[in-house]
Amino acid sequence: MGWFGRKRDPQDVNETLRRYNEAESSRLAALAAGESGASSYAPVVVSAAVSLGSGAEFSVEDVFTITGRGLVATGHVTDGILREGDAILVLREGSSIGESEIDGIEMFRKRAKEVSSGTMAGLLLRGKVDVARGDVIRVVASA
Repeated sequence: MGWFGRKRDPQDVNETLRRYNEAESSRLAALAAGESGASSYAPVVVSAAVSLGSGAEFSVEDVFTITGRGLVATGHVTDGILREGDAILVLREGSSIGESEIDGIEMFRKRAKEVSSGTMAGLLLRGKVDVARGDVIRVVASA
């Protein structure tokens, strides 16, 4: 099983803005042409995580417990940078199932303060969280 085709590049902010502008100009052109019915209006949704570039995600491949330390989720970072102390959400099939915080990060028996996209790592999570293979761990955006 190779690594080819598994990496998702983050969407370019300029590309997102270009698509939004195209959709908005076509909507305005339709309104100017007299097609002002409710059925012709299609709202354009732009994800804040995509436009701001803050969507750090971790794909969970295995979960286990270390006595005296807590729950460890292993897998790889699919997008962004994860850091110790980050507040996270655990997502299963698109819906949030729990919240926690990253207490520690380890890569191949080395401790790390942060991991970036494409890196395999283990995340030590604070508290009891329901995490399973296939879940996605996403960093909560801070205000």
